[in-house]
Amino acid sequence: MAADNPYAEQTAKNTSTPWLGGGPAVDVDLDGLRAYAASLANQQADIASRGVYLQPLGEIPGQAFTGEVLGEADAVRARLVANAGELTVYLQKLAESVGNIGNAARTVADSYGSGDAIGAASLNDVLFAYGDAGVPRPEGLPAGAGTTFRDQQAALAALPPAADSRDWTVTANVPLSAYQTMETATGPNGERREVMTFTPPGGATTVTTTIFGGNGETVSSVTTRTSTRVTGGAEITVQESFGADGKATGTVETRTQFDGDRVVGQSTEVRDGAGETVHRSVESTDPQTREQVQVVSERNEKGELVEKNRIVTGIATSGANG
Repeated sequence: MAADNPYAEQTAKNTSTPWLGGGPAVDVDLDGLRAYAASLANQQADIASRGVYLQPLGEIPGQAFTGEVLGEADAVRARLVANAGELTVYLQKLAESVGNIGNAARTVADSYGSGDAIGAASLNDVLFAYGDAGVPRPEGLPAGAGTTFRDQQAALAALPPAADSRDWTVTANVPLSAYQTMETATGPNGERREVMTFTPPGGATTVTTTIFGGNGETVSSVTTRTSTRVTGGAEITVQESFGADGKATGTVETRTQFDGDRVVGQSTEVRDGAGETVHRSVESTDPQTREQVQVVSERNEKGELVEKNRIVTGIATSGANG
């Protein structure tokens, strides 16, 4: 018969998990967690490597429908190419997601590798490792970058440059298919930037910019989809932005109104991820007097879209000899 635990009170205290709301204690197998992280890293590499096999899917439709073809055939070609591009982007995002989960698992294992994992673990620690928005963290700090102020400041200083910074050095720009290219660039501290551009015939242009840190882990990933159409004498360009999770983060819609070849009006509307307009600017030109009116509107603290600025210029007059 097993002996009673002479330190039952201490054991209960060390294994207490109040953040579970009275649920069972947590038993963490750190070696298993590290193995899990390593397995996910292998899965990420495997998924990423299979992307090259999708290249023919974007090329074959163009080879099957060459030259001047019927409108229906052109539509089929564009749809097939667009589908291939979307599948490529999906696999890329899937690989990133698997890698992020593995990185978080490794962070938890490393955090408690030298101490009492059961007694030290807390919900905020786990959320911190997974980059949960509910845990206060310095803006821009990647998940698992450090738990002390000094570590966090060092991590912030080592962050890669902004995506459009001049600190990047372009190393290659390789066509992956007839409609898809991949540009790679290096940062000052061993970072890497990948810009995948996909432009199907007659379809929207999709650009995915992914930045990797010096350790090879994903720092950020942003996708923009830009489309242009002409309707009612106006050219409308819509640029949609998406985060690494695929959720919409914002939209910029620009309308340019023409009178023949002359631009007589332009408006820009910025919407947030929920589709709410947060900024609007309108510029119009009277074709007779050449009067120009510029109006800028933004949401106030009450959430109302109100006019913030109005400029009227360029009114034509008859002059002294009119």
